[in-house]
Amino acid sequence: MKFSKKWLVPAAAMLPVLLLVLAVAGCGGDKAEADKLVKEADDLRLQAADGFRKSTAAIDGLVRSAAAGQVLPPNQTRAAVESASEELAAALGDLTMRDDRLKAAGELDIGSAYREYLDLLRRSNDRLSEALNMQLQTATLLEQEQFSLAGWDEIRAEIVISQIHGMQEDIQHVFSESEQLRNQAEQFKKDNGGF
Repeated sequence: MKFSKKWLVPAAAMLPVLLLVLAVAGCGGDKAEADKLVKEADDLRLQAADGFRKSTAAIDGLVRSAAAGQVLPPNQTRAAVESASEELAAALGDLTMRDDRLKAAGELDIGSAYREYLDLLRRSNDRLSEALNMQLQTATLLEQEQFSLAGWDEIRAEIVISQIHGMQEDIQHVFSESEQLRNQAEQFKKDNGGF
């Protein structure tokens, strides 16, 4: 069977277009799957951030009361710290699952810009996890010093409160870095046409 030369040239010209269409169709499924994983990761971040806020409010309430010279009954401190610690542990679990989702999305057949976006999100997640772990250390310190804060050792209580204020500044700094990385990721996505 002979092919006419007049059909050969248009068919050859259409080949790159056909390959591009096939490539886009092949990547579309992976992009859709990556988008789904990122959406799940975002939901987990919201849950973790909510747990972080709740635990921070409980801890801040104790610290403000102690700084104002109020005696904190050990059972009140213990109950607040246990509740905050549970919130933080759940939030850290959410962030671990979030990182798993982001990592899985990065292993799909997606473009380099999407991978860079995911890298920024994972770095943001790491900083948020660090902030939560630091808040967990604050809760542990409060539990260890519950009797000082109950009025048994006023000098020690002042030292602990000062130490916690320093820890809270560090936590806020790390949390802010996490938010900056997340905002940077969203801006990067916007600048690259949403992938």
